[in-house]
Amino acid sequence: MTFLSALLLKCLWELNGERTIYSIYHLLVGKKSSQTLQDAHLFQLAPFFKTLPDMRRSQFNHDIQFLIQQQYVDYDPKTLIGCVTEKGSEAYLAYFEKVTIPKYLNGLKFQDVTIQMWKRLTLLVQALSYMNHAENRYYPVTRDPDTQAWVKRYLFHHKEQKGDLASALHEELSTLLTPPFPEDPVSVIWRLSGYQMVGYTDKQTAEYLSLEQSEYHFRFLNALHYWIQRTVANPNQFRVMHSLVEDLYQKIPLTNTAAKTAELLAMNNTVEKVAFLRNLKQSTIEDHIIEIAMNDPSFSIEPFIDLQLAKEIVAVARQLKVKKLKPIKEQIHTANYFQIRLALARLGGEG
Repeated sequence: MTFLSALLLKCLWELNGERTIYSIYHLLVGKKSSQTLQDAHLFQLAPFFKTLPDMRRSQFNHDIQFLIQQQYVDYDPKTLIGCVTEKGSEAYLAYFEKVTIPKYLNGLKFQDVTIQMWKRLTLLVQALSYMNHAENRYYPVTRDPDTQAWVKRYLFHHKEQKGDLASALHEELSTLLTPPFPEDPVSVIWRLSGYQMVGYTDKQTAEYLSLEQSEYHFRFLNALHYWIQRTVANPNQFRVMHSLVEDLYQKIPLTNTAAKTAELLAMNNTVEKVAFLRNLKQSTIEDHIIEIAMNDPSFSIEPFIDLQLAKEIVAVARQLKVKKLKPIKEQIHTANYFQIRLALARLGGEG
């Protein structure tokens, strides 16, 4: 069994037949719909959000079909619901007894930052390496114009200290690679390119480390997410690394549109007023409120739901062992669907 197969089984198990199999696909590729964002929280799958942004639907279907053929999953093509069988449960639990789930993964919070940070880091390392050899002609490791523009600006602003910059970055990376760094340093360092030296591909690195490729992919992300956590927590200690992420990292990760709604709500505007000001449907603003409540612990839900009612909703969800709205609504007639979603969003998947 591959790491990805075991992960798909874990995700299906957590969904408990309450969502279609494609909710997992949307989560792994990082679809920023209100449903997918809420599912990430409710089903405790936030670590895996957008961890496979390039995954094709056809590949996902192929992977799911394998699980069905192995009798790990019972699948209903009419409802698109897949439920893990006892055989599948035993298989993925046995796998994760031998192979640990990377503990620093937090795709919902870090993955957008990680993608850009890695592009910047690889190009910066390459540029500094060639500069140290007084050579300025080379093929950049990334052709992304935004990344190239960022590195050019950064080097221009530090043109008086380029030698010191290389030493500082080397020292920071050395520190970040010492314990408690969670992976083999080779998993990251050998991916970097320098003067007359081309970095390994992910496949080559996985083969060198004798890791199945999907496991290596998630361990590589685990390493980068660890770096970002250390860096944002200690910006003065990791000045160069922090500069790679400071314009990208959000302490409270919100989509741009939800952030605009949050600003208007902070001015004590009603939901109706915000919808009018933004020329959006009230249901869209409610989606934003759900997203804000999931990500910002300081955000008060009291203007939208009585706290006692919220507690009742949480209690019923736990009693029924479901996160579907309809069964909860049938038990609590005084709550509307928005209030149920809001209570569950603040619950954060603990029910």
